[in-house]
Amino acid sequence: MSHSRYLSAVFWFCFLLTGYVYFLYPIILTRLSRFAARNYTKSRITPPISIIISAYNEERSIARKIENTLSLDYPPELVEIIVGSDGSRDRTEEIVKSYRERGVRLLAFPENRGKTVVQNDCVREASHEIIVFMDAASMCERGALRKLVSNFADSRVGAVAGRVVFTRLEKNLTAESQGVYWSYEQILKKAEGSLGSLVGVDGPLYAIRKSLYNSLDSDMMSDFISPLLVIRNGHGVVYEPEAVTYEDPTARTGDEFNTRRRIVTRGFTSLARYPELINPARMPLLAWQIFSHKILRWMVGFYYLGMLVSSLLLATRRFFLLAFGSLFAILCLSIYALRVQDVAGRWYAIPYYFVLVNLASVLGVIDYLRGRKVISWKPVRQ
Repeated sequence: MSHSRYLSAVFWFCFLLTGYVYFLYPIILTRLSRFAARNYTKSRITPPISIIISAYNEERSIARKIENTLSLDYPPELVEIIVGSDGSRDRTEEIVKSYRERGVRLLAFPENRGKTVVQNDCVREASHEIIVFMDAASMCERGALRKLVSNFADSRVGAVAGRVVFTRLEKNLTAESQGVYWSYEQILKKAEGSLGSLVGVDGPLYAIRKSLYNSLDSDMMSDFISPLLVIRNGHGVVYEPEAVTYEDPTARTGDEFNTRRRIVTRGFTSLARYPELINPARMPLLAWQIFSHKILRWMVGFYYLGMLVSSLLLATRRFFLLAFGSLFAILCLSIYALRVQDVAGRWYAIPYYFVLVNLASVLGVIDYLRGRKVISWKPVRQ
C-alpha cells in the first residue's frame, strides 16, 4: 500500500468510526429497541425503600436536599433515609444531625475515601431491599419515587435509572452544551432501557435491588458498573423518564473538563475489573452496547486527531485540504470558546462540547494507561 493510500485509509477509518459512534449506533439501537423490547410491566407498588445520599462538604445544599426528600410522595413509614458523609470538613454532618428526629440517619466517616466506598458501607447498613441512590445537590419531583419504584413490580427488573433535567440558573456555553449532550443521551437511554440493558445510570437518581448490589473498589465508577453487573446477573436495567430530578449544570469549563476526564479513567478501570462484560461470546448484546456507547466514544478524540493529521498530510488533494480546513476551524473555534465563554447558542454548543469532551477523554485514556487511580471526590458547583 502506497503512502497516500495508507493515509487515506486512516482518514476514512477514523471518519467512519466517528460517524458510527454518533449517528449509526443510535439508529441501529433505536430500530432494534422497536422490535426487541422486553416489555417490562409496571404497577403502583410501595415497597419499603432505603434512600442513600452521599455527601462531601455539602453544607450549602444538604438541608434543602433532605427537605426535598422528606416531601416526596411516598409513605413516610416505608422510607429510610441514610446520609453518608465522606469525611466532610464543613457543617454537613451538623446539619444532617438536626434531622435525626425526623428519621434521617447519619453515617459519618472520618476520612474522604470516595463516593463508591461510602455507598458500599451505606448499602450494608440499609434495612430494605430497594435501594435508591441520590446526590446531595439534585432535587426530585414530588412523584419521582413512585415512578421509579413502580418498575420493580416486574421481578425481572434489577435496577432503574431516573432522568436528570438541568436547570438553567446561569446561561453560558458550558451549561448550554450540557443540555444538548443530555438531550442526545436521552435517546440512547430510552432505547437501551427498552432492551433492559441500559449502559450506566445517572448518579443523581437511580435504584437497585440490594440483593443485586456488588461492593466495588474505591477507584470504580458505581453508577456505570453497578447496573452492568445487574445485567450480568440476568436482570434488566430500565429507564424511567418520568422519575425526574433537577440538577444545576456545571458552569465552569475546567470543572466539566475534569469531570469528563475522571469519568473515562474510572470507566476503563471498572471494565478492566470485569472483562466478561465486554466479551461478545458471553453477552453479545451488552458487549456491543458498551463498545458502541462507551469505549468507542471515549476514543473519538484519537479518531479526530487521526483525521486531522492524515488530511494535513494529504492536503495536496482538494478534498483533504477542505477536510483539514474544516477540522482545524472547528478545533480553533472551540478552543476560543473554551477560553472566552461568552458565545451563546445551541448551534455553537455542539462543536464546543465535542472538543471539550473528547479532549478530556483523550487525557482520561492516557491517565488509565499510566495507571492513575481516581478515588476521592468533591462536589462540582457553580
